[in-house]
Amino acid sequence: MILALAVAGVGCPCARGAVNASPELRWWLFSSFGASKICPEMLKRGVPLKLPQFGAASVGRFFPSQCDVKVDDAKKAIVMTASGTGYVMLPFTRRVGFYVGIGVEYLPDFRLEEDAMWVWGRFSRFVTQPDLRVLGVENPVVNLATQTPFGNVATVIGNGLVASEIGRGFTVVRQDDGDDFALGHLDPPNKPKRHFDTREGRTLLASDLTSVYTRSREFLGPFEVAGDGAALYFRGRIEGAPIGYSVVERSVGEHWRRQYETAQPLGPPPGALIASGVVAPGDANLGFPVNRGTYYVVLENTAPPAVLGGALGEQVAQITYSVESGARR
Repeated sequence: MILALAVAGVGCPCARGAVNASPELRWWLFSSFGASKICPEMLKRGVPLKLPQFGAASVGRFFPSQCDVKVDDAKKAIVMTASGTGYVMLPFTRRVGFYVGIGVEYLPDFRLEEDAMWVWGRFSRFVTQPDLRVLGVENPVVNLATQTPFGNVATVIGNGLVASEIGRGFTVVRQDDGDDFALGHLDPPNKPKRHFDTREGRTLLASDLTSVYTRSREFLGPFEVAGDGAALYFRGRIEGAPIGYSVVERSVGEHWRRQYETAQPLGPPPGALIASGVVAPGDANLGFPVNRGTYYVVLENTAPPAVLGGALGEQVAQITYSVESGARR
């Protein structure tokens, strides 16, 4: 969960043992130094959306664009309200772009260990239920009331995806070479799984699994690169279908993503490409020299659509990936 990025930014000038032994001190540190970091971090990148029926791979993303946080000292809780847009790609609806606004209460906590810091956000309640609106659909007969094998479209997106992800809470483990995320609660020494070992001198930005259907894209990021003379590195294991990739600057990626969310026909990026290519099924290890800035890595399933339409015979690409930043090779 993206909120973990912000909570993990808590600084601690105190001794580890004293902090771990005192809930009051941990709350004071978070409320004084961590709460203000939530919205700036929340707005930096997209949230992968998943359905248990489809396994561990994401089937869409939510990109917050507005955020507000209020601290409740009496309850030792935070109330976060956020809104933004996103998309899901499912075999029974195809591409659906949406707007959603949410209000949720979390009970945050953290623990310092020698090798890492564990940060938790335990879900307390929805302050407001998801406000969902469809922005565009690839299938013109789909609307919020359309029935799918998992309920109507509003339920699948609003409750099955957005609400279920947020409602599970999160764990983030902050290490020297990046942050690792998991939904739910992990106690030390347990850590979220990394799909690839992070290379020495690089910072992990994302590691996950995703499904990319034919005639669909996945917008990974945006990823911030803090220094010049750097590179973004994509490492992947691709199964099922070839994958095209494009690297674009954030403003280009945002415009391109909005076209995708409103179900416009697939087209080229509305601006300059930094890199592009196609990767066959198998292992991929790519590097993209970039300057200081923020970037999207956009994946596209390049297999031809199923002859009979729908999901029958469709070549779905299953991608296990890791994105890192570091010095150019």
